Amino acid sequence: MITSFMTRAGVRSAIAVAIACTTLAAGQAEAQDRSLKVWFGRQNFIPEDEFAKFREENPDIDVKFEVVRLEDVNSQLILALRSGNAPDIVQIHTRDVEQLARGGVVKDFTHMIDEMKTRFPETYAQLAPLAWEGASDSAGAIYGVALYAQSIYLTYRTDLLKQVGITPPLKTTDRVLEAAKAIGELGGETRGFSLNGCCVSPTWELPLFLSMGGQMENGVPQIDSEIGREWISFYQELMQSGAAHPDTPSWDSGQMRAAFIGGRAAMMNEGEHIYVEVHKQMPYEDGNWAFEALPTRPGQTEPQVQSGFAFPFIVTTANEDEEAAMLALEYLSRPDYAKQVAIRYQPTTNMAVASDAEYLAAKPWAEDVSPLSSNLVSLPTHPTKAIQVYDVIEELRDRMVADNKADPAALATEFQKKLDAVAN
Repeated sequence: MITSFMTRAGVRSAIAVAIACTTLAAGQAEAQDRSLKVWFGRQNFIPEDEFAKFREENPDIDVKFEVVRLEDVNSQLILALRSGNAPDIVQIHTRDVEQLARGGVVKDFTHMIDEMKTRFPETYAQLAPLAWEGASDSAGAIYGVALYAQSIYLTYRTDLLKQVGITPPLKTTDRVLEAAKAIGELGGETRGFSLNGCCVSPTWELPLFLSMGGQMENGVPQIDSEIGREWISFYQELMQSGAAHPDTPSWDSGQMRAAFIGGRAAMMNEGEHIYVEVHKQMPYEDGNWAFEALPTRPGQTEPQVQSGFAFPFIVTTANEDEEAAMLALEYLSRPDYAKQVAIRYQPTTNMAVASDAEYLAAKPWAEDVSPLSSNLVSLPTHPTKAIQVYDVIEELRDRMVADNKADPAALATEFQKKLDAVAN
């Protein structure tokens, strides 16, 4: 009887365990029945907790993420959509928002941004207008949120400027050329200005064109103009005078930056995210380097424009759980996470970070750059041919650096025709 009782008890126990396990498995499956996939454009954009807090707050959402480089993301996104393996949220260049929207690749998320505003008013209120402008099309539809944006500033070694008796700010292109030539004449390996010569997009050159009063029509630079010719001449004169290194035509952005950080160049036009690396080599507090808005033309009557470009997180048409995507965007927008990225990499559009003590301690130049970055204008782009327009400007940049004795007017006319051709 005892054996019989134990057997029955064992059976009942086994059944109970089986039911419990089945219930637990079902509960786990139910708890993970929502999924979300996010593509980041750089490893540095990923929050340090890798969504741990998000999972704690939303245990029913299984979030996965990976890095797909900004340079490759458009083609990879199209392939992923075709194969049924596309992300719900993808980080892209702001220039590509409208083209992807018109192609049916990304989703109008305006209504869910409105819901985010209602459910998370504190987070929403912290975001600057560029957070929405950088994730919108020309009609005002919002496809996500641009949490990180940068601009290009005139950056210089004040210790080298002091050697030639020049006191910043420089403000105009003629003063920049004067300083660059004077430093180039010091002799040795040090040059006055460090430039890109190849291999990278013209996101360094177009902001200077706008700062000098250049105009864009439907995202197409109007370079066949007096301003366009002066813009071309500025780069050519840096090369002709020897103020820029003769090897510049083969330099990419890494070589340009290395020359400045290594003391082999006194100036460069560069984004604030690179100041993190500059600061490691030359602490900002020592006063040996500084920055200002990009220069204008001498006697310029047009307003100086400080343009910026963003890297928005956009919701794709593959997304089926809009609430989950909205919750992820809100999580990424929080100041604690935005601050982490802003400290180690790109400036954030979350305005609460600008006054954060930890952020200010990590980036001692932040208070000085704030007046310049507070009124950024999104760099205008063509709605459907942004990449093609950039390719033409990149070709022109390479030409005006390598062929620095070419007639600026002839170059302006030649490349305006190319721009108009690709844009139409």
